[in-house]
Amino acid sequence: MNRKIKAVVIIEIMILMGLFFHVARTPRMWIVLVGAILFTILASRSRARVFRMLSLIFWAISAMILFTAGWFWLAIIFPAIMCIIFWKNNPRESHQSNDGPFFQSGFENEGQDFVGRANGNDLIDLDDINFKPSGNSLSIKKTTGNTKIIVPRDVAVMLDVTTHTGVVKIFDEPSQINAGNIRYFSENIEEVTKRIKINIRVETGNIEVIQG
Repeated sequence: MNRKIKAVVIIEIMILMGLFFHVARTPRMWIVLVGAILFTILASRSRARVFRMLSLIFWAISAMILFTAGWFWLAIIFPAIMCIIFWKNNPRESHQSNDGPFFQSGFENEGQDFVGRANGNDLIDLDDINFKPSGNSLSIKKTTGNTKIIVPRDVAVMLDVTTHTGVVKIFDEPSQINAGNIRYFSENIEEVTKRIKINIRVETGNIEVIQG
């Protein structure tokens, strides 16, 4: 569980506590709840229709009182909004590319090198790649294992990294834990002649990109 999810859980717990104290300070809520529980017990024991109707009425009144509490709606709306934000900011898989003009045109018809396996560690040195004027692409997909990529100083990269569990370290950027999807662009993409697009999909494993 990363820090963002932990923060959301903590805030949601605080909201639920606020809802609890709000209900606790509402005497009519306790009276209606006691009546609902009492008539529910009586209805289950005697099976009298009148007790069943009274229990439904008291439960309906309890729900109406609860719906008027701002804390109740906040407890529902807050996690819903957070789920939408996380879903938009951390897409797991995407069939559309938002990589910018160069990568949309440079790699549109370009075949790519593919590394796929169930598990295992990989060390990839981009100095061994035969770079093409139109740009190169590399795809890595595996279930478990660490991945380390060495990027020469004269090579620009566009990284699209997705890992569910693991640490991602890209050059001098801060390390990220269980970050989901991360995208990175070299600042000198438009200037260099050696460029490569790298897609990494790892379920569990650390990913490190260094300059060498």
